[in-house]
Amino acid sequence: MCSVATAFGLLLAGAVGGPALAQRGEVHDVPWYQARPQVLDETLRRCHRDARLMATYDCQNAEAAAASRLGQRSLQPTTRPPATGPDGLPEPDYNPRTNPLGYQALKRACTERGPGSAMFLPYCGQLERYGGGGASGR
Repeated sequence: MCSVATAFGLLLAGAVGGPALAQRGEVHDVPWYQARPQVLDETLRRCHRDARLMATYDCQNAEAAAASRLGQRSLQPTTRPPATGPDGLPEPDYNPRTNPLGYQALKRACTERGPGSAMFLPYCGQLERYGGGGASGR
């Protein structure tokens, strides 16, 4: 009976001591990581390289801080907002490099003005924006 109690005591000490032993260094909370994005990114790289670290409170707090960033807009826009058409909606982009078929359809509609070209006519100014069009200069 004594060996069962000893085994149970060792098992309990291992379960309690395990997470405490896994914590090395200072543990930072979620707001601390949110205020330091560069440290957060480095901590996540370190945690993702070693699966043993993912069980630490520090890595779990870093993951929570990173998850809180999801869906938030960046403070500095990375691209220019799209131009708006006459109706206030974003203007379709007929760049010949990224949309060669659309550019050809726009060019044909603006020069021939045949049936079905009415929807292209408000965007004929893009022909001037992209100059000669075509795929030259790639």
